Amino acid sequence: MTVVVTNVVFSQEACRTPNARSGHCVSRVQCPSFEAYFNPDRILDREELRFIQLSQCGANPPKICCPDRIPSSTVASPIERVVPTSTPKPIKLVQQPTLPNPTNYECGVDILADRIYGGVDTELDEFPWYALLQYESRRGVAEFHCGGSLISLRYVLTAAHCLDNDKLDGGMRFVSVRLGEHNTATDLDCTDEEDTKNRWCADPPQNIAAEEIILHPEYRRDDRSQHNDIALIRLEKPARETNFVTPVCLPGTGFSPSEPGRNMTIVGFGHTGRRSHSGVKQKARVPVWDGRRCQDKWTSITLHEGQLCAGGDYNIDSCTGDSGGPMMVQRLYWTLEGVVSFGNRCGLEDWPGVYTRVSSYMDWIRATIRS
Repeated sequence: MTVVVTNVVFSQEACRTPNARSGHCVSRVQCPSFEAYFNPDRILDREELRFIQLSQCGANPPKICCPDRIPSSTVASPIERVVPTSTPKPIKLVQQPTLPNPTNYECGVDILADRIYGGVDTELDEFPWYALLQYESRRGVAEFHCGGSLISLRYVLTAAHCLDNDKLDGGMRFVSVRLGEHNTATDLDCTDEEDTKNRWCADPPQNIAAEEIILHPEYRRDDRSQHNDIALIRLEKPARETNFVTPVCLPGTGFSPSEPGRNMTIVGFGHTGRRSHSGVKQKARVPVWDGRRCQDKWTSITLHEGQLCAGGDYNIDSCTGDSGGPMMVQRLYWTLEGVVSFGNRCGLEDWPGVYTRVSSYMDWIRATIRS
C-alpha cells in the first residue's frame, strides 16, 4: 500500500483527502461513505485513526474532506496508509442537557483531535472527562481516594463503594469533584518545553461540590462480589466545558461490548508501585478477559452480567485509588465501557481486575439523570 503524505486544505468547499482524492469539506455525518465505513461502534486501528485525523478540513464543528464520488451500493475502505503531518487543535464542545450526543461532537473528544500513545503520564488535555473524588479526613486534611468520569456537564459516574464504605462511617467526608486535573502537586499544569513560545498550560482545575449522591439501588456494601458497584454524583452546578473538561461518551443503543483480547485504556491517579499515589494522571492498556475464564480465576465470588474483567499483565493494572475511574475504548469517539471496581492486589500476572459493565446500567443511568 502506497504511503501518501498530503497537507489537508482547510476550506468549506474543495479539498484533498489524505490519499489525494478530491472532495468537499463537510460535516462527518454529511459524508455517507465516511459514516458507513467508520461507524460509531467499530474499533479502529492506528492507521485508520491517523487517516481520520488527517482528513480534518475545518473546525467548530469539525469537518472532514469527503470524496466527490461515493459508491451507491458498496462502501470500500476510504483509506490508504498515511503519515501524520500535523496535530489538529482540540475541539471545543457545546453544552447540552442530559447525556451528550456523540454524533454532534458533544462527548468523547472525537478523534479529529489527536492523542499521543505511549509512555505512562497522560498529555495535559488527554482524557478530559476524568474526575478526581476529593475527601476530607477526620483531621481536616484533603485527600483524593477515587476517580470517576464526567458523563454530562452535571453528572459524574463512579463506583458505589467510593461513596459508601467504612472510612466514610469512620469520619472521612466526601467533599467535591475535581475536573481538569493533571498534576495534583502543581497549581498550574504546563507542558515541559523549555521554549516558552511552544510551552502551553491547562486551565485551572474545577472543584465542584455534590448536590446529590445516587447509589445504584441494588448495591450492597457487604456483597463480596460487589454487584451493581456503580453510582452517580450530581454536581452542585454544571461543569464549565473547556478543552480540558469535556464528557466521555456512554454506550448507545445497539452497543456491542469489546470482545476478549481487545485492549482497553484505563486512567487514574492511583498506586503506581513506587509510591502510594501518583501525582500525575496515568494511563495503561489492559486486555479484556473471557467471562468464563475470569470466573474460573475468581472462585471466591460470583460474577454476573453487569461485570467484566480486564488486565492480567504483570505490573499493568488499575490499583488502590483508581476505584471508580474509567475503562474505555476508542471507537469513532472514546466510549466508557467499565468502571474500576476491585482486584486482587495490583498488577499480579494472570489476575484480572473486575469492572462494572456500563452498558448493563444504561437504562438506570438514563432513568436517573435529569437536566
